[in-house]
Amino acid sequence: MRSEEDLVRTLRTAAGQAPPMPGGLAEAVAARRRGRRNGQWARMALAAAAVVVLVGGTAFALSSGGVQVEPAVGISEPAEEPRQWEHVTAAWPEAIAKVPIMAPNGWKYRPVATISPTEILLAADKSFEKAGRVAIYDMTTKSTRELGAVPEPRSGYFVQEWDANDQHIVWYGKTPNNKDLWADIWVMPKTGGEAQRLAQLTGDQARIEVMNVTPDHVVWSVRAGGVYRLPLTGGEPEKIQGTDDLHLNAWPWAFAYGPGEQGVRNQTRVVNLETGTKLDVGLLPGDEGVSCTNEKCVGMMKAGPFSQGLLGDSRKILPDQVTLHSPEERLQDDVVPAVGHSELPMAYDLKGDRLVSFGKKGLGYRYLPGFLAWDDDAEGVQRCQDNSCVNEDKGGGKELTVVNFKAIRR
Repeated sequence: MRSEEDLVRTLRTAAGQAPPMPGGLAEAVAARRRGRRNGQWARMALAAAAVVVLVGGTAFALSSGGVQVEPAVGISEPAEEPRQWEHVTAAWPEAIAKVPIMAPNGWKYRPVATISPTEILLAADKSFEKAGRVAIYDMTTKSTRELGAVPEPRSGYFVQEWDANDQHIVWYGKTPNNKDLWADIWVMPKTGGEAQRLAQLTGDQARIEVMNVTPDHVVWSVRAGGVYRLPLTGGEPEKIQGTDDLHLNAWPWAFAYGPGEQGVRNQTRVVNLETGTKLDVGLLPGDEGVSCTNEKCVGMMKAGPFSQGLLGDSRKILPDQVTLHSPEERLQDDVVPAVGHSELPMAYDLKGDRLVSFGKKGLGYRYLPGFLAWDDDAEGVQRCQDNSCVNEDKGGGKELTVVNFKAIRR
């Protein structure tokens, strides 16, 4: 995982070496010190309205064992003129939900994960990013169902990441303002009820970078490499054999890094932890920052950003607007960041070969794997003083527009 300083440096570069903007995108990333996966609201600088948006991909059959292939030679050239874009309401209308911001008790709802094509997991915050309860928003019935309380076992405790399936809600938390290596893992039935703490972790096991839930286990990887699992019925964490250099992407897929510095090193091997299938990523000399799903990769080459199949096939130069997210982050699906010439936040849909715009100029938005959210009734306002600027949302406060990527039909 890149440090906050690395991420801030990258964002400043994308903004044309602009000075840091308090409340801006770079500062929102730096705010992860409170919790790496709290999903801070990002404030968009006019010159760098970048967002990572991920849309569901599909698995494909792989042969067992490591595979090395020659990357494809042909490379498609980008269009000479900037591509036209579609607004999200035209591109993905079936995936859009209007989620209330205020919970019945006056707390604020915050989307934290998607469960299914019709269900969005919400945290009800009693203060900023401080989850007090958990709920589910149903896109079909347009209603919210409260599940239960989120315990606060320590002072300064914040939930860091959530995941859910059709049976369970899981999360892990820590005290990010303390220096001790400690984290705990919780589970709650999707039907609601009392949360149960499954484990307290210390040392390297507590350096969780990604967490998922399977039908029987909570699984997570740690920053140094290694994937662990813990039964949902409780017990002791177990390191999955042969995962010492692996990092979880989205269960059952994990990846390994090649040599190089953080932020530019490539993901070089993809592994299915259920079947044991291993594939080497097809790379060319000079490729940097390559990150992959289980079927597609994006990266940077001299000619610009590119996409390709996992094995190096169908390599294609992407439009100049596209900005790649770091391989230190997960690339779970098939949409990557784009900087819109309209100064609107945008994403590039790899499968649909199109730019998709959303929100408004200068408006805050929230991204986490599985969804994108913003307050469509608010207005982005920039306030500047002493050579620094703050982007703020004014108005709104009634509902969030949420794009549930699991609901997108292809």
